[in-house]
Amino acid sequence: MKFIWTIIWKSITFFLLWSIFYSPFVVWLAPKVESMPLNLRLYFDGTGAFTILIAAWVMIRYVDRRSFSTFGFGSARLIPDTILGLVIGLIWLALSLATLWLIGSLTLQPTGQLELSTLAIAALAMMLNTVIQEVLARGYIFQTIQSQTNSNWAIIITSILFVLYHAPAFDGNWLPILNVFCTGVLFGVAYYRTGNLWLPIAIHFTWNFLLGPVLGLSVSGQDLANDWHLFSLQGPSMLPGGAFGIEGSLVVTIVTILGVAALIRWYPRKSESFNDKQPALSEMELKI
Repeated sequence: MKFIWTIIWKSITFFLLWSIFYSPFVVWLAPKVESMPLNLRLYFDGTGAFTILIAAWVMIRYVDRRSFSTFGFGSARLIPDTILGLVIGLIWLALSLATLWLIGSLTLQPTGQLELSTLAIAALAMMLNTVIQEVLARGYIFQTIQSQTNSNWAIIITSILFVLYHAPAFDGNWLPILNVFCTGVLFGVAYYRTGNLWLPIAIHFTWNFLLGPVLGLSVSGQDLANDWHLFSLQGPSMLPGGAFGIEGSLVVTIVTILGVAALIRWYPRKSESFNDKQPALSEMELKI
């Protein structure tokens, strides 16, 4: 049971450190915020990304006593894995939208106006937010679980944590919960297969940015495109996803599961990490 305690205290310490570093940037401003304009979202995401990386650096350098280069931002795979992530994210979204179009749940119905300046700010804010989410779920906590158990448990547990991060938007529906879990598995497999965070960050960013600011659809139940909408959704809620958006759709469930299977099948491990002796993803015997 010692390994469980190690995972718990390290994870809690990491969260506490991030809270300590982040709070000076937000506690004075948060009570005054009645809405979340894009510039303010950029501020929160920027300071959040900066402080969570500082917290991770402190844990890695002074608690784990290893190099920050083992954390998942190695330069060797930056360009190829980022490009691959952009392609995977685009295919993932395109297949989902094409299927919804074919079954009649998605129609072209532009409203509002897409402004390039707004889109640029949204892209930066969304990239920073994606870094926060991936460092939180696939970064230090994932590595801690993996080093104490194995990659299977790391993927499963961090996918559950990923669900909890999104819990306020679920509104009691089970399909969004399942989809967010499957998405967490997809990102976890992407991290494990590469040994770095570039691939899951690129996949995650591409999906969110194209879905929200570019196409004007909801991202995890949030409207991030202001008045701009390229498509409209209709049909039984389990197809277009209801208030949660297409991320609550059964179509996305199927496409995401196929994506996980494809990534496991066709993308071999490319690099080694500090805990590379852990069992491979395909091994079903878990160390508990």
